[in-house]
Amino acid sequence: MELGKSISSLTVFVHLMVWLLLGFIVLFYPPLTWDMTVPTAFWVKQILNFFMLAGMFYFNALYMVPAFLVNEKKTVFIGWFVGAIVCFLILARIIEINLHVNEQMAALKGSKSVKSKYTLDVHLFMVAILVMVVSTGFAAAQRWQAEAKKHEMIEKQHIASELALLKAQINPHFFFNTLNNIYALTYSDIPVSREAILKLSRMMRYLLYETPLERALLSQEISFMNDYIELMKLRLHACTTLEVQEFKADHEYSVAPMLLLPFIENAFKHGTSSLNKTAILIALNAQNGFLTLKVKNQIHANKDAVGDTNGGIGLVNTKRRLDLLYPGRHSLIIDEDFENKTYQVELKVEL
Repeated sequence: MELGKSISSLTVFVHLMVWLLLGFIVLFYPPLTWDMTVPTAFWVKQILNFFMLAGMFYFNALYMVPAFLVNEKKTVFIGWFVGAIVCFLILARIIEINLHVNEQMAALKGSKSVKSKYTLDVHLFMVAILVMVVSTGFAAAQRWQAEAKKHEMIEKQHIASELALLKAQINPHFFFNTLNNIYALTYSDIPVSREAILKLSRMMRYLLYETPLERALLSQEISFMNDYIELMKLRLHACTTLEVQEFKADHEYSVAPMLLLPFIENAFKHGTSSLNKTAILIALNAQNGFLTLKVKNQIHANKDAVGDTNGGIGLVNTKRRLDLLYPGRHSLIIDEDFENKTYQVELKVEL
């Protein structure tokens, strides 16, 4: 039974008020307009009818609809629907006969003829149909609401799990590249390699304590990216020109951590060469609630490019994270010009 779910959606007070209003309008108000004093037996009959209708409503809503209508047992439910109304009318007539309501009403009107016990009470019949229809609609709405909440919860859990998996894939990918760089530095320059290890330690602290959160301060993300760029500059060849425009922000925004790095990492991976002149441009700013990142580099397929050979993981996952975290609030334009051998990324995110 879904009693708990039903009561939690509409409070007992609201249920009580609705039933009192319905009972007054349908069962109690009309007799008060009659130009005569209605006998006590009549009010007893109306009160008993009221409680029977309430019982039909909740039994249908809390048990019959979930057990039969929802489970596609429509024939059984229709049988119950019709049978419940018929049984209610029969019980109402039995109560009326035993309380001698018709005889007392006829006496008050000065009439010698008494309404036949087989006559259909049209008013009560219409009220019973109304109660059953509203009860069925109420239960169906409750069921739909519960299913919608359940679906929303499952979707949120799925997105959270997927985001955790994507971040888990991005972070090892980044460390694989960085550790390779530091390993190479230990053969050529020990002091510089120590400085690189210090920067990596600071970056690891950021990853450990900030990336598990849904949001990080943009200033922290920028500091992380600066450390990464400085680390990559240690291995740049003389043929590569790096231009990093000053990162500007008009407010201390928050952003999903590790969202921007894969684009910069990709530029270092494919945009360096020891044989040809190359250039890398990185520009980032946050103005008026929008974060804009522009990364441009030349494409080179030489083996000595900075990076690893497992490319594509970071970018693919970052695109997926953008779709999950900023749906309808971001634009990503990737322009790969094979003729001029240039690769440009323009990302705009509404923060």
